[in-house]
Amino acid sequence: MKTILLLIIPVLLALPAFSQKAATQPAPKKTALQHFNAGNQKFKSGKYTEAIKEYSEVLKQEPEHIVTMTNRGIARDRILDYRGAIADFDKALALDPKHVEAWVSRGLSKYNLQDYKGALIDFNTAVSIDQLQARTYNNRGLVRFALKDYRSAIIDYGRAITLQPNYAEAYYNRGAPRYTSGDISGACEDWVKAEKLGLKEAAQYLKQFCNQNSTAATNPTK
Repeated sequence: MKTILLLIIPVLLALPAFSQKAATQPAPKKTALQHFNAGNQKFKSGKYTEAIKEYSEVLKQEPEHIVTMTNRGIARDRILDYRGAIADFDKALALDPKHVEAWVSRGLSKYNLQDYKGALIDFNTAVSIDQLQARTYNNRGLVRFALKDYRSAIIDYGRAITLQPNYAEAYYNRGAPRYTSGDISGACEDWVKAEKLGLKEAAQYLKQFCNQNSTAATNPTK
């Protein structure tokens, strides 16, 4: 069978709380919040190296700011510096062991390093802290698919969809273990749903594996 690529969607954290500097201290040229917002804007523009620099400036002023550590780790992951990303997530978790986003993001970096067992532990921990995050189940499904635990992967994607019914990436990703397990019709249904929800990547699998044309072409959006 041809390779089916799964989708990973990182999420940045926003609206952090920053400490108030004492009035006797000289004000920096840019505040931590300004650097933080600039970092998020750089990230959204795909300028990950510049985003990392902005987040690093935040941490010079607020060395224990967990949200910034996590976001810098996500940016490092995007430039393929997975070990640097994990180091940031480790620092965030040392400060707050219940910081779900750091567990999820570290799991993704471990997944990218093909440390699937380590990633699974991180996602399991994230689920134990918060059972209502659809993205955690989707990401754990990625790992279980990589470990060839297709049944569990399908269950996790299903949980993600139950929590977030219009979760296009979860439908798209669930198609892979369904197809690999021999459930061709179920896989094709998932890819049709994913494309209807706006995920264009699903069209190639409808054509390659389902002998279907793009649903966008046959059912144009009104």
